[in-house]
Amino acid sequence: MIKTGLPYMDKLLGGGLPENTVILISGGPGTGKTLFGLNFLLEGSKGGEKCCYVSLMENKSELLRACRGFSTLKKLEEYGDKSFVIQELKLNGEGSVKHDSFNLNQFVKLFNHYPKIERIVIDNVNKLLIYAKDKKEYRRCFSDLIRELKKRFTCSLILCETDGKLDSGNGEAFECDGIVHLSFIEMEEKPKRTLEIHKLRYSAFEPKIPHEFIIGKEGLKLSKTTLI
Repeated sequence: MIKTGLPYMDKLLGGGLPENTVILISGGPGTGKTLFGLNFLLEGSKGGEKCCYVSLMENKSELLRACRGFSTLKKLEEYGDKSFVIQELKLNGEGSVKHDSFNLNQFVKLFNHYPKIERIVIDNVNKLLIYAKDKKEYRRCFSDLIRELKKRFTCSLILCETDGKLDSGNGEAFECDGIVHLSFIEMEEKPKRTLEIHKLRYSAFEPKIPHEFIIGKEGLKLSKTTLI
């Protein structure tokens, strides 16, 4: 089992995420998707695993700056170029007038450059959708990417920004082995972040129960408190 970096989540899943799986981390802006992904890689780096954050959106300096605001996540810089790497990936057609479909070969080339990587996070799928020729082409390429990830890595996370849904509406939830959905819930005192596990192949778990997902200066935590 693959530890997530959130002890209570690992307990809920009977030890962590199953090996050789691709998990979709979905949610709206500000729900904590990027931090969840970075925290997942920190957990791997601490255990001696080789980890890679593939960014299609933010650059390396922006991601590291985000980490410095949390006492645990800022430790990622200590693992830089040893067991943790941030790799920016520009898609075909980016910066030009013509938008070409994203090409799986771009990812394969990147994966071949880091053959010993065990954990990987791709941020985010929405950028892939922008550069697809059409929805049919996107779905085919996305499916090919999922197969490549499962073949190469111990566990992979794909981030997806959504508007109250589990995915972008283009089948990502169907293709992935698991879905972890992050959102906000309105409480009397103030809104709270929540985490719900909607799907996880090869694992027994209680689905669709919202747990409080806490992001504080010390780092990330999943509370035992369930929010109904």
